[in-house]
Amino acid sequence: MLVVFAAALVLGGAIGGCGKGTVWSTKDEVRIGQELSKEVEHEYRVEHDTADARRVQRIGERLLAHSDERPGVPYSFSVLDTKQVNAVSLPGGPIYVYRGLLDLVGSDTDALACIIGHEMGHINGRHIAHQYTKELELQGLLTVLLGGKSASVQNLAGLAEELLTLKFSRDDEYEADARGLSYAYKAGYDPNGLIRFFQKLEVLEKQGGQEPEFLMTHPLTQARINRARKIIESGDYRFGH
Repeated sequence: MLVVFAAALVLGGAIGGCGKGTVWSTKDEVRIGQELSKEVEHEYRVEHDTADARRVQRIGERLLAHSDERPGVPYSFSVLDTKQVNAVSLPGGPIYVYRGLLDLVGSDTDALACIIGHEMGHINGRHIAHQYTKELELQGLLTVLLGGKSASVQNLAGLAEELLTLKFSRDDEYEADARGLSYAYKAGYDPNGLIRFFQKLEVLEKQGGQEPEFLMTHPLTQARINRARKIIESGDYRFGH
């Protein structure tokens, strides 16, 4: 079970101190992210020194300079060579953009910036850490795990795969959108790029009759589109600097 593996990974090295509202400290998140990124990069080929790899890195660094960056988090921005239309973030900094998403976005750098900003928003909002804390509490495992039980993780590859397909809550998606739009706007990108990306996803879904991977992990609803439009229309860019 995913939460057990994640908790065991932390407890196997001793919890470094709970973050606000979570059982993971920032150090825990970074360590988990580093271990899982090894598994991700073993499973998928990472593009190195390609035009798109440099593009994603450049956009990520520009956004980072205008985000509410978390101290002690080593953010990274990479391209995975897979045709899936998706982008994901792991705890503690790693962000991956899939080749299929880059092909869909094309030359729309503003849309790509909003997407990367969205993933950065999940990291800065600590959404995965909060989600696992909630799952542990719901399953009644928190007391047992914090009472000294520890175990080694036997299936990091499985854990990494589950994190790549993790479905965020509606509120997490709203917040990540708001953060991503703020970062993009303050970094000098057009936040309407996110709306254009949403429209492309809707067209792709209708054409293929199948939900793109990004929509499986980042549910798209009319309410979400409306909220993004409202942020842009009102200029409510409250995150970052």
